Amino acid sequence: MRIAIDARILAHPRCGISVYVSNLVKNLLEIEKDWEIFLFSDAKILEEYKDYFASSRVKEIIFAGSKKEKKRWITRFLPEKLKELKIDLYHSTWNMGLPFFKKCLCVLTIHDLAPWIVREFKNKRKEIKYKFRQFVSAHLADRIIAVSYKSKEDIVRICKVKEEKIKVIYLGLDEEFKKAPINKDFEEKVLEKYKLKNRNYIVDPIGINHKRKNPLFALDVFREFLKISGYDFYLVFTGIFEKEAIYYKRLIETIRKNKLQEKVIIIGYLSTPEFKTLLSNAQLCLIPSLYEGFCLPILEAFFSGIPVVSSKVGAIPEVVDKAGCLMDSFNQKEFAVVVKKITDDKNLREELVKKGKERLEFFDWKFTVQKTLEVYRLCFSYKKISLKK
Repeated sequence: MRIAIDARILAHPRCGISVYVSNLVKNLLEIEKDWEIFLFSDAKILEEYKDYFASSRVKEIIFAGSKKEKKRWITRFLPEKLKELKIDLYHSTWNMGLPFFKKCLCVLTIHDLAPWIVREFKNKRKEIKYKFRQFVSAHLADRIIAVSYKSKEDIVRICKVKEEKIKVIYLGLDEEFKKAPINKDFEEKVLEKYKLKNRNYIVDPIGINHKRKNPLFALDVFREFLKISGYDFYLVFTGIFEKEAIYYKRLIETIRKNKLQEKVIIIGYLSTPEFKTLLSNAQLCLIPSLYEGFCLPILEAFFSGIPVVSSKVGAIPEVVDKAGCLMDSFNQKEFAVVVKKITDDKNLREELVKKGKERLEFFDWKFTVQKTLEVYRLCFSYKKISLKK
């Protein structure tokens, strides 16, 4: 069997979708010993992902990498490669990206429909183009994988796709994150590097590039928390960001306006061991997002043994369930009161940490990939393609 996977995200630093693709490939190799897997990309895959698929059965296919060619990667070059390599099934892993003229079976993973729900595009033309491609891809796909029931609900409502075409498959906790080696010396170096040694801090791990990540509200919650508690705490933002992004600029401006330069630390992208160290030493994880299709950092916080306080939006209630504090409204005072309660109440904190650890049992990559294989098999059964091919 020859399976091709959209691996363009692996040319970029670690994020939620790259965790999805790398763990998908790793587990496919372990389960299906005879399959050939082709990783399609428009740029070289980063070394940080290579350990996930160190196998002779994996082939990196890089094509159409110039700026001009990338614009036609899906419409022209992708169909050519699918035909040339005699691919049996193509799995688009990044919300859209299916060719109009399919050359094989196609599975599409939709993580979320954020641009439809939280208006983020500044360029109307780009917004229309993105939505059109996502809408069309949803209809071109033989089967769709949604990473949460909320995402499935949104796909049915917005893309007008029949429910039976969509399979909900939860994500798992990244194996690299679980196994990332951390010892006392490394931990001290990381905390010293970011000026957090012997300091109490709250971490917002979801990034600050996009409106839906709601970084300004996180800052408001932190300000209110400092006000009502009088505690000496710090707020740490992690996740990829661009200094030219409008929400980054607004955040910096607000920090300066409120004279919080000494209390707020914006770190940005971290290696997995560094990120794991920062999470495990935090007092609390704050996720005030306006919308999430899943939110992997919640699982990472659970594993790291810190409580989660989050907005009750999108798929977050599905992931958190009763293992964290979900807030019904975007009221910074209410958020701050809950944050203070957790920092003050040792028993509550321990209870949330325990529930978080227990909640992790519902999210496992082997289960995720086994369910993904069921979707592949369903596609093959309609076309009567043998899995032993």
